Amino acid sequence: MLAQSERILVGLMVVVAVLGAIPQAMFLPASLVLVLLGLLNGALNKSRNATDRIVIYVAAIALPVFSNSLDAIPTIGPLVNQVLDHLATGVQGMAVAILVVAVYERIMPKVRY
Repeated sequence: MLAQSERILVGLMVVVAVLGAIPQAMFLPASLVLVLLGLLNGALNKSRNATDRIVIYVAAIALPVFSNSLDAIPTIGPLVNQVLDHLATGVQGMAVAILVVAVYERIMPKVRY
């Protein structure tokens, strides 16, 4: 079950990915905003099990590969490709943050009071 903060951050990532495909809609580079949202999402949500982490890692790798094949669709393909590429940027930020948190938790001892 997704936490409320994760739902909000993922929703923001989708909105920014769609708006990023419209050049006039963004005042900041969409990639920067998506990476920051992904890093925040990955760092804040530590309750993921191994399966959730693997799904995020696979999505971070596979989403750009699959989205590039959409360019073959006339008219709408490049737009959908760009939205999915932007979304993949956010997912890649999540993957990096999850990996960093996992490494940090393995290095640092857990202090119990």
